[in-house]
Amino acid sequence: MGRPRIEWNDAQLLAIMNGIAATDRDFPVDNARFLDGLIAEVRAITGRVFGATTCSRLLRDVAPQVGVQRHPSAPTVQRAILRAHAHAHAPLAQPGSADSRPVDLDLMRQALAPVVREALAPLYTSQRERVLGHAGGAAQDCGDANAMVQQPLLRAALEDAHARIQRLEQENAQLHRELGEAHAARDLAGEHVNRLLGELHASIERAGVGATTLAQTATQLAGTERFLKMQNDAVRLQASGEADALRAQNGQLRERIDHLLLEVDQYRRTLSTRPPGSR
Repeated sequence: MGRPRIEWNDAQLLAIMNGIAATDRDFPVDNARFLDGLIAEVRAITGRVFGATTCSRLLRDVAPQVGVQRHPSAPTVQRAILRAHAHAHAPLAQPGSADSRPVDLDLMRQALAPVVREALAPLYTSQRERVLGHAGGAAQDCGDANAMVQQPLLRAALEDAHARIQRLEQENAQLHRELGEAHAARDLAGEHVNRLLGELHASIERAGVGATTLAQTATQLAGTERFLKMQNDAVRLQASGEADALRAQNGQLRERIDHLLLEVDQYRRTLSTRPPGSR
């Protein structure tokens, strides 16, 4: 399915042609600034940022109708479109740097330029009709009549432009207030985070001290355990030696008792074999 065909009405096309002529006068030799202004004009009139093909068609088919002959290279056109997309999605304020501004003044100038040109378009038209009317008296009278008729339109257009500018200033003030509130919230959040980090560091230090104390206590307990084990081994060896000595002494006592029992038995036998009178 093909892309939808781009269709502009006569008023949009006339506004784009006037914008091309005005941008060409503002930037006669700078193609990049010229393309930025042209794309901003088209975006303000149509509400869209078109691609390189549409920009090339405007320069090829529409620009020559207002006497503009510009032939920027394709990379220059593509870079201008990328800048336009960046402006369309970028925030107005860039807080955090020392030289940041709350509003992009160049973008605001590009946004206000179509409004002012639209407001002054009836004046340009009347002046063009006056110049053409100098060629004949009847045309001059018609131009003056048209100018008189268009004066209320011009006044209304200027009032509308002033109203739009006032709305933009109000939106800018609102953005300033929101930016201040955002800065205050950021500072408050930063203080809260710093306080939490301080408490976390203190907890880590306390935990480190406790861990050091526990490590020292564990080392002391390990030394005590080794000492007690050595003492236990020494007592066990001493008890084993004393038990061996007691067993040896017990064996000697048994032998002595057996010897004494033999002597007593022999003595009894001797006494029993003697005559009664010899006792």
